[in-house]
Amino acid sequence: MNKKLWLGIVAILIVSSINVFAIGISPGKTILDFSPNTQQDIVFRVLNNEKKEMDVLLYVGESELSDIVTLYDSIISFKSEEESKEFRYTVNFPDKIDTPGDHEIQIIALEIPKGTKGNNFVGATAAVATILKVRVPYPGKYAKIELAVSDAKVGEEMTFVVPVWNLGTDDIINAQASIDILGPTNEKIATLSTEKKGIKSKSKSELVAKWEADTNAGKYFAVATLTYDGKTARAEKIFALGDLFIDIIDINVKNFNLGEVAKFNILVENKWNDLITNIVPEIKISDKNGNEVAVFKGAGADVDALSKAELNAYWDTEGVKEGVYDGKAILHYSGKTTEKQLKTDISLNGIKVSFLGQTAQVVRGGAGVGRNSVLVILVMILIIINVGWFIYIKRMKRG
Repeated sequence: MNKKLWLGIVAILIVSSINVFAIGISPGKTILDFSPNTQQDIVFRVLNNEKKEMDVLLYVGESELSDIVTLYDSIISFKSEEESKEFRYTVNFPDKIDTPGDHEIQIIALEIPKGTKGNNFVGATAAVATILKVRVPYPGKYAKIELAVSDAKVGEEMTFVVPVWNLGTDDIINAQASIDILGPTNEKIATLSTEKKGIKSKSKSELVAKWEADTNAGKYFAVATLTYDGKTARAEKIFALGDLFIDIIDINVKNFNLGEVAKFNILVENKWNDLITNIVPEIKISDKNGNEVAVFKGAGADVDALSKAELNAYWDTEGVKEGVYDGKAILHYSGKTTEKQLKTDISLNGIKVSFLGQTAQVVRGGAGVGRNSVLVILVMILIIINVGWFIYIKRMKRG
């Protein structure tokens, strides 16, 4: 393949990687263990995702091992009714490959304009690839590991799985993994040990450990160290325990008079063991018929790990009547929301906020007289007036 053609195809691949492909390919990856002087046929399918007429160029991507792959087809045609076609390539292993480890070869399907001939691929629109991974064993004993962690809630048992691949030419007699669990400040919380196993050459096994996750919800860091026949391998993983969660603890309003701007003080608690940024409070108020009366938000704020903080939202109550309103308090953070249903009892100079099954702190305005006090004073005035009229009438009769 000449240099201009190769550069053109690379450019097309870069541009088309951001598009939804009209073509697909399956499987995405095939793994073969190197076996000297052997031959294997691999089957793959090219998919006509848009069910259209098109031509497709098949070729092997450049790599240090690309010459061991032979394709049976080069330019293929699809009719609109053909959803997919099956193809194959042959892998011819040499007597040796000097570099141990994993080697990847791409078999690429490139959509080209109909009727294209020669090396003129101007106007090619999309390309996909199936990957052939060739594993060349390391001399002696060589293990590669990964680390997988199951999901769990606080207090539940978590499972840690260490997949182990023996990529060496010799069997591993004794393999065991230890797993250190570290907190957000790298403090060690626990150390786990898996069972011991032997692993044959070119084989995979799994080592398992359990942990009773009796600690705070949040992000943690696990480090797995495999010890095998005097050698070690290491893998790391960040994992989450429980769900990211911000709780609404309390809502209160201070120094409020109806018709003014009410400041809602929203006390929240970060149940996560890491800082959560840009928590935005929102409150929705509705009347008894479900009609929305007001929606108002506060500014976003950050809350430290395992800490409480007060957020604020403001409501202009001009034109709002006294009464009991339904509502909802919502926190927006990290793509999640926390919601609590509430009721707001609005009077001339106070707002009482009630959560489902819980009454928040009620703070009335420090200035002015409460509604009930006004009623008591009016009753007292009426009583005094009535008593006065009674005394006046009695005196008039005596005179």
